[in-house]
Formats: sequence, structure tokens, C-alpha cells
Amino acid sequence: MWNLWTSNTPPKVQNFIWRACSDILPTRANLLSRKVQIDSKCTLSGQCDKTTSHIPWECPFACNVWALAWGKLQKSSSAAPSFYSLTQTLLERLSEGVLERWEITPWSLWNPSNRFHFEHFQTIPDAILRAATSLLEEYQRLAIAHIAH
Repeated sequence: MWNLWTSNTPPKVQNFIWRACSDILPTRANLLSRKVQIDSKCTLSGQCDKTTSHIPWECPFACNVWALAWGKLQKSSSAAPSFYSLTQTLLERLSEGVLERWEITPWSLWNPSNRFHFEHFQTIPDAILRAATSLLEEYQRLAIAHIAH
């Protein structure tokens, strides 16, 4: 059974996934519900950002990143009523190694979306996926080296 807190991913990624599943990320929808005056449209896509799963999963920009992903992730549906339900669906379908790669990618999408919003700099999808893969591999390599000592 998969456990977010014991998965072989960086703690900051685990925390991000937990916050996304709990629907407490500072998304446009969540900020609007807290009476923050902000445009409801996604800066990247221009679409209405109604859910926590928009930036890391449903946004056309995110779909471009996922289209470059591995196997079952690449072929997964982009429709999800919530990030939590998406996570539950993927838990049933993916192996542990693929789940770890999935966990790191939404976190890796979140930061470039903020960078685009605040700095007007867009990171290309391939660079996002390479950075996610590199971070996961480096973290896992260091974790193994730490255990060995």
C-alpha cells in the first residue's frame, strides 16, 4: 500500500501533494474563495482555474508536460473532479516507481506556473519534465548513499 509520507520523494514534494489533495494550495479558486481580488483565469492558459488540479494536471500547459511523460501517465485522462480523486485513481493504476515520478511532476509544474505569473518567463515542457526527473533521481541517489553509510 502506497503511503505518501514514506514514498521515496523529497519531503517538499510530499508536502505539496498532501496540500494539493487537501485542497489548500493557494490556487486562484482558493484565493477567490478567501475574498482575495484576483483574476479567476489561469495565467498560462487563459482558462478558468476552478480546481486545485488545474495547474498540475488539467491546464493545457500541464497536458503538454504530461504528453512527454512515461507510459501510463502519458495516457491518463486529464479530467479529474479533484486532485485527491486523481491521486486515488492513479494509486490504483500505477506502480510505486511511476507514482514517485508522478508525485514530483505536479510540484515541478507548480513553480514554473508561478514564475510565469510573476516574472513572465515560460519554461518549456521538456525542461520541466527533465528537471522533475533529475530532482527525483538525485534525491533517490543521495537517499541510497545516506543509507549505505
